[in-house]
Amino acid sequence: FSWKRIIGWMLNGFVSALAIFFLCKESLKHQLFDSNGKTAGREILGGTMYTCVVWVVNLQMALAISYFTWVQHIVIWGSIAFWYIFLMIYGAMTPSFSSDAYKVFLEALAPAPSYWLTTLFVMIFALIPYFVYKSVQMRFFPKYHQMIQWIRYEGHSNDPEFVEMVRQRSIRPTTVGYTARRAASVRRSARFH
Repeated sequence: FSWKRIIGWMLNGFVSALAIFFLCKESLKHQLFDSNGKTAGREILGGTMYTCVVWVVNLQMALAISYFTWVQHIVIWGSIAFWYIFLMIYGAMTPSFSSDAYKVFLEALAPAPSYWLTTLFVMIFALIPYFVYKSVQMRFFPKYHQMIQWIRYEGHSNDPEFVEMVRQRSIRPTTVGYTARRAASVRRSARFH
């Protein structure tokens, strides 16, 4: 990985975190959360924010994948399902262990329409910056594998000039990490001894 990519993912995480935090906080700030007139406390805010984090992270992984396999489907959708199972199991534990989270999902979050609507809207708004970045990057600054995908999808495979241009741009020196260079030098030195 390059530093540009690492810093880009860090910036993406920071923007997503800000969007999730402020949108959840503001959407649950002054409203009654249930029919008894209870307002959203930190356990409801925390459960809602963490649910949004789980959804946003998994959907960003889904958006970053070019080709889905059954393993990726199991991991992405299974981790979202596991989050809801975890909320139910952790909330069912005694209050001395689960403290503020005692039955928070089953009794407070799940029955409240505002929880589901907040999760949906926060998820959409937190994904917009990532989706816009990926769209602009793919349309105006495509990577080599994306150009090859365009050749296939847009029917340029019969255009030898375009195919040759992509092939020439994809030929570049490879960079090898420290571990691979070290292993190669050890193998070379073992041959001479």
